[in-house]
Amino acid sequence: MLIIIGLSPTLIMAVTFDENSTEAVKNLSIEEGMLAQEEMILKLQERILQLESSRIAGVQPPSTKDTTLIISKPSSKGIAHQKLSKPKKTTQNLNANKLTSDEFPGSWPMLGTDTRIKIGGYFKTDLVVDFDGTLDKDQFLMSTIPVEGTPEYGNDGYISLFAKETRINLDIRHNKPGLPTLGAFFEGDFFSDGNLFRLRHAYITVGDFLIGQSWTTLTFLESLPFMIDFAAGDALFGGRTTQIRYTHSITDQWKVALAIEELSYLGIENYYDLPGKAQRKSPLIALRSDYRWDSGVLVLGTSVSQLHWDGEGSGPNDDAIQYNFLVAGRQNIGTENYFTWNISYGEGSGENILAFMGSNANAILNSDGKLETIPALSVALGGGHQWNSKWSSNLAYAYGWLDTPDSRNPLALKRGEIGHINLIWQPVKQFSTGIEYMWGAQRVQNNALGKAERIQLMAKFAF
Repeated sequence: MLIIIGLSPTLIMAVTFDENSTEAVKNLSIEEGMLAQEEMILKLQERILQLESSRIAGVQPPSTKDTTLIISKPSSKGIAHQKLSKPKKTTQNLNANKLTSDEFPGSWPMLGTDTRIKIGGYFKTDLVVDFDGTLDKDQFLMSTIPVEGTPEYGNDGYISLFAKETRINLDIRHNKPGLPTLGAFFEGDFFSDGNLFRLRHAYITVGDFLIGQSWTTLTFLESLPFMIDFAAGDALFGGRTTQIRYTHSITDQWKVALAIEELSYLGIENYYDLPGKAQRKSPLIALRSDYRWDSGVLVLGTSVSQLHWDGEGSGPNDDAIQYNFLVAGRQNIGTENYFTWNISYGEGSGENILAFMGSNANAILNSDGKLETIPALSVALGGGHQWNSKWSSNLAYAYGWLDTPDSRNPLALKRGEIGHINLIWQPVKQFSTGIEYMWGAQRVQNNALGKAERIQLMAKFAF
């Protein structure tokens, strides 16, 4: 006897009964027969769930040719009180199509919710061969190149091996019809003294709003070629800060963004050691517009904020306006080449250029207790060529300049430049390795000059 039970349009289960089982059903009383049938149905449901689970997991289900369901006669004692066990629910009977998402590749569902989650990041190990004793063994920064007249000038070179750039991130998205898309992103790495974990990004998204710590609105990472050196964007205008940003797509090609951001670096040089301290009195306001076409993108942006010196009752009080303008972009040339640019100019905004962060490059507090803003310029140019499906090369040039008054730290970076060129081998999407040559120079406030070179090798596994 053969019974066919439909499971779904793509799954059918066949169950056979031997003659003894069939005869056993016939010989049961009406009440016993009903219980036996219920038991049979429950066992069939369990079998259905097993087959569904096997199909989703990609496992070949057991053959149904010899599947025999044995019906035993229930005990005549306590039939009225006998409880039949219900089949257990399983989360594996999901439709296989729901386990993946074309809109969110690499994610998986948090079962029982409308939320998906993804883990990403990379492992990276670097070997640095430095020829001139630059002061940072992990990244090639303009400000760390020893200059004439300092004890470090003429240092011997060294070798440094580290894996601290390794990072991990968590991307969570909640999408329910009729409600704004919700998301959260968290990322950290170990690029700190002692390989301690440090926070890079921590923000939530609600529809078109971003709230939390991330790249500033005027940071445009697409204008950076792929570089092995962690400080490849030395002349990039931007950084990471806490913010509230609204982004709106006007057309498929054009979008705008408006943000309120924390001014992370106040950057006021107190050369005359006057009483007081730099203080925040207002956030930074940033406006950006992106225009995209088939082979490239153009970004225009501006920002404005207020610098303030608080005399704390015994010193001077003064304010100054900080502003900046940005033009950046990327242009693909065919399928094998690309070119990038990132140019910024501003007053009192030097600390927003990565090369000048932490060097009091925004303003000077003069002898009269007045703030004098410092004009700042940054230029970052780059490009790349794909030799074939596995080999590529990238190059980058960065230049930073400050028009500083004499009343500044004599060894503070005044202007500098750095160049990179590399060769990358990527046999598969997840793994890459390569070598990069770097050279750089810096001129400090007292006009002393320093130059340096280094080579860096890496191995990287991304996931």
